[in-house]
Amino acid sequence: MSESRSPESLAAEFDAFMKRSGVTVPPERRPVALAGYADLLTQIALLHGRYSHVAEPANVFRLQPVERG
Repeated sequence: MSESRSPESLAAEFDAFMKRSGVTVPPERRPVALAGYADLLTQIALLHGRYSHVAEPANVFRLQPVERG
């Protein structure tokens, strides 16, 4: 999603996602929500372009059992 998108296609995609998820965005809040959606797509493209799935840490934590007594 790093390519430049037209505002019309972005708005159509946003509207489709909102309709599919059952969210009703009030008309007075739509411009701000649409700007936030565009920013979210930019951030996602930045993260996906920077690291591959191989760079992800395993996030496996092993805690030693604590013996009380």
